[in-house]
Amino acid sequence: MKMSSNREGRKIPLPIIGGNNKNVKAWYILMKNWLKMEKVTDDEEKFQFILAGTVEEATQVVSDKFVEANRILNLEECRDILLERYHLNEDERFRELKTLLIMPNESVREFNDRYLDYYCQLSTDNKTKLSVYDYENSIRSRTDIYEKVAYEEAKTIEAACKIAEKVERIKLGSRSVQRVENLTIIISKIIILLLVDIDPTKTLIN
Repeated sequence: MKMSSNREGRKIPLPIIGGNNKNVKAWYILMKNWLKMEKVTDDEEKFQFILAGTVEEATQVVSDKFVEANRILNLEECRDILLERYHLNEDERFRELKTLLIMPNESVREFNDRYLDYYCQLSTDNKTKLSVYDYENSIRSRTDIYEKVAYEEAKTIEAACKIAEKVERIKLGSRSVQRVENLTIIISKIIILLLVDIDPTKTLIN
């Protein structure tokens, strides 16, 4: 099997795990979405990109398992191998949450799932050391959502997560409505032009 992959020509950066990034669950979600958006369907090609998305010890761990199994590994198997390798203790999980940031291609809901997954595993003592401000800071790159969450002044992290998801749903809904409205306008123009016997392809440039 040829263990190589070409990242050139890809629209979205390949998600990377290893080195300073040990957040396997986030990497798994991003890699799964990446493979789907890039329309990678061949199992061997998938594994090539999965392996290309690992660095340092992560590459070694996945490569060792590949050699041991003597077959290509799917994304879920690679995820489980890396989860075992990067099992976090209480203090590590707390530090991870304090510095956790939403990824560029990650939805708020996906981010909240992994954020709350870590949060729920913390002891009561460590939970009290995290504030809504910590969560707000983690989504600061999504300016409009961050500002709305901050404005609402949620009392708990769970409440702040719900507000952020609601804002995201409203944004996505507004975009869908706008696309429908734009399409309706174009169709109306075409109908009018056809009725007056004008070629729409020569007129709908503007």
